[in-house]
Amino acid sequence: MSNRFLIKSVMSVAIALSIQSGMAAQPKPANSSTSEQAALGNLREQLASEWSDAVVTHNLESPFTTNEIEFSPDGQLLAVLGASQIAIWDLNQGKIQRILPGHHATEMDMEIAPTAIAISPDSRFLATGTWSQGLLNPDWAIVVRDIATGEKVLELAKSEGCRQLLFDPAGEIIYSACGLGVTAWSFPEGKQLFSFALEHPVEAIALSPDGQVMATVDANVSGGQQQEQSNQIQLWQLESDQASLLSTLAGHENDIARLEFTANGKQLVSSSYDGKINVWNWQQGTTNRQTNNLHSNNGVFSLSANSQVIAGSFHSETMINLNTGLPLINLSRIPPRKKSQIIAFSPQEQLFARVENLPDANKSVVKLWQVGSSPRETQTSRRDNYRTIPLAEYWSQQEKSAAFAMETNKPRSIGQDIQAIALKGLGFTEIADLEVAAKAQSNRLEVQSEYPQDNLALVTITQSKLSDDSVEGYRYLLEFAPYGEQEEQKWQLVWAGKQFRCWTGRGHQEWSTDLCH
Repeated sequence: MSNRFLIKSVMSVAIALSIQSGMAAQPKPANSSTSEQAALGNLREQLASEWSDAVVTHNLESPFTTNEIEFSPDGQLLAVLGASQIAIWDLNQGKIQRILPGHHATEMDMEIAPTAIAISPDSRFLATGTWSQGLLNPDWAIVVRDIATGEKVLELAKSEGCRQLLFDPAGEIIYSACGLGVTAWSFPEGKQLFSFALEHPVEAIALSPDGQVMATVDANVSGGQQQEQSNQIQLWQLESDQASLLSTLAGHENDIARLEFTANGKQLVSSSYDGKINVWNWQQGTTNRQTNNLHSNNGVFSLSANSQVIAGSFHSETMINLNTGLPLINLSRIPPRKKSQIIAFSPQEQLFARVENLPDANKSVVKLWQVGSSPRETQTSRRDNYRTIPLAEYWSQQEKSAAFAMETNKPRSIGQDIQAIALKGLGFTEIADLEVAAKAQSNRLEVQSEYPQDNLALVTITQSKLSDDSVEGYRYLLEFAPYGEQEEQKWQLVWAGKQFRCWTGRGHQEWSTDLCH
């Protein structure tokens, strides 16, 4: 650890301690040097964190901009939520297992964005919810899919609109904040068990680890007219067929954004949109004094598996001890200017995810840090030998709206024929019959497909003997991941790259990312 980083952490802790203790300055004792060294050593221990040695294990390149991420309970999968799709990553392979569509809106004939996501306790099912946005009314507000096959297993709530949803610890009930209140459905039957109505839509919900207590907070949909309700947390005792109000917690000055119970169920963490974070002893209705000064941009936070650490978009650190309120030495490779609004701890492993959205490329990179792991050896892949092609400039990701594809003048990146998708996007639209074209132009264009894994398909296009005075040929590599339901046998393009080969005297005669001259 660098001295500069330690000094920065020491300053942060010193400020925190001075506020919390309120102790007056004392005269400097004669043996202050020894005392200061002892204090510094003690401070090092308090700041120590296993996350200081965490290493980056994966850089997952999402084909679209990411709005939210969610680990599966078994820690093997990561769901990455985009504007109208969800990519399911297999973390062992570091590859997309399947891409699932969003919610369909028949009126506009297109997919619309999920706004809530939950994975069943057995990590087999993915539930998404969406809230009606303008004219985009979903056919169903809640859709549950089998993660492995993409098959729809349940559709609920019609077009009512749901802000948040979650499974109970046994995976037998789905709770969702729909309309004016919260509804409980049996899973997988989809039978409505009960609901409890409130005066306003619900912004956020959280369930205690034993499934017996739910925390809710109202949404401030009237622009400030019901400020009191949107600043308070209501606690409900859940029964098999009803919910009864236990108590109300008041301690935020602004609208509450997020709620989460700690792993032992003894505390409830809440955050408001102004960044204030409260750690509640919810049974007593009090907050932890040691963490009263926690602020994270936009109320972003995530709790570690044991709830001893809270991560957020804090002023000077990424992680803080939830019991002491002290910043922890962690992930020093993350510069403060790149603090992310999308972060998550894995519920099983010592794994932490952080999203970097790349607006210019319309895609994201999800970085994964792991404790107790050695740095990965740099492994070359096919991608390393290609210059990346920005997908959004060539293909449209909207599957359902033909009008959208026509407006953008881009072919769709989703379909059964991966060669057709590749050729159309790259401008080889004059080729109607690949077999005939391959024979007639064998010295000009070659197209090959391969399926090395169940969740990966590749298309290689080689264009040679060009009339260009410097470039002799181009070679393209395109990667596809399974899309939607398995029985539909559809694929989505997730990455594309390009190589060059030059004429003699104009550069390299081997395939390379280097340009010709």
